[in-house]
Amino acid sequence: MLASAPSLRLYQPSDFETLYRMDQVCFPKGIAYGRYELRIYLRSEGSHCLLAEVAGEVAGFILAEQSAEQGHVITLDVLESYRRQSVGSKLLEAGEREASAHGAAIMYLETATTNKAAIALWKKHGYCEAATIENYYGRGENAFEMHKLLR
Repeated sequence: MLASAPSLRLYQPSDFETLYRMDQVCFPKGIAYGRYELRIYLRSEGSHCLLAEVAGEVAGFILAEQSAEQGHVITLDVLESYRRQSVGSKLLEAGEREASAHGAAIMYLETATTNKAAIALWKKHGYCEAATIENYYGRGENAFEMHKLLR
């Protein structure tokens, strides 16, 4: 059980190592982002990153980007000890609000076809499977592309 409700805040460059380490813990090798790739996403035009903190500890983060009328969830990471406590939901909802406020009509993401917990979270929030992307995460590691209309 959460000691306190998560508070959300914007990413600061001093958070980089925390986010990098969290991504390495949350995803297997080959799916987790390397330092270079994560830094590129964080610095790219249209990117938006929010962190969830609980009792002063970073419990999770969402990194999204936007171009034209589309928002894209790059990654949603929540430490295992904070999962199933609404941290991911709060981050996702805030990311969707941010995208919508900047004109996005649709939000999309990719998720491993084998990641049942993530698929359940996305579906709970109204995302639908739009396509299967073969070998997205490497040989034999497929992903679903999932979409949600924001307005």
